[in-house]
Amino acid sequence: MNKIPNEKKRVLHFWSGGKNSALALHLLKSDPQFEVVGLISIFDREKNTVKFHGVPDSLILDQAKMLNLPLQRIFLQSDASNTEYIDHVGKILAMFSKKGILHVSFGDSHLEEDKFFKEEMLKPLNMTGLFPLWHKSSEEINDQFFKTGHKALVTSVIINKLDNSFLACEFNQNYIDRLPKDIDPAGENGEFHTFVTYAPSFKMRIPFSKSIAIDEGPYLVSLLKEP
Repeated sequence: MNKIPNEKKRVLHFWSGGKNSALALHLLKSDPQFEVVGLISIFDREKNTVKFHGVPDSLILDQAKMLNLPLQRIFLQSDASNTEYIDHVGKILAMFSKKGILHVSFGDSHLEEDKFFKEEMLKPLNMTGLFPLWHKSSEEINDQFFKTGHKALVTSVIINKLDNSFLACEFNQNYIDRLPKDIDPAGENGEFHTFVTYAPSFKMRIPFSKSIAIDEGPYLVSLLKEP
């Protein structure tokens, strides 16, 4: 009697548009036990951008189209508390849970408190968190990102750590070599954020143009827009 193959685990992937979420997605899609069924992105309701990234929802939609994945957008107040975040995001995730999508993936690599927060949010929904980059070193993350053909632009830098010469630059080995020694080479402590302009499954680079740079909390952010 033929064995029935195990059904793939359906996964909803949290998508910021940056390098870590892109690499985590790539690893998930390469794993035969998972099927990524959609993306979920969080936006600042007032600015219509990914918070601290300077990326508008229109460019995130362009990425989702290139990835051929449906995108669920969630708009939150810029000053939303953790309680408000869990309430709003939890309601959306509950809809997916009812459809039998019980796995949610993230691009976190080493911040225990962030991982714990997300796992606790998922528990009441009977959902499981997946962390494909967990405990990978920053050097390994960067190496895999480049070797898999991804490309990204640095869209924000933390003001008290990096000056504007590190803003709106292509994220590549030259950029990493220029970073001060106290800066994590993958920005894993939030020193900078990125926007993925190309991924292995993209037919072409995402077209965009740079706008003004603004102060946003602790970050200097280069706002992006469609060309």
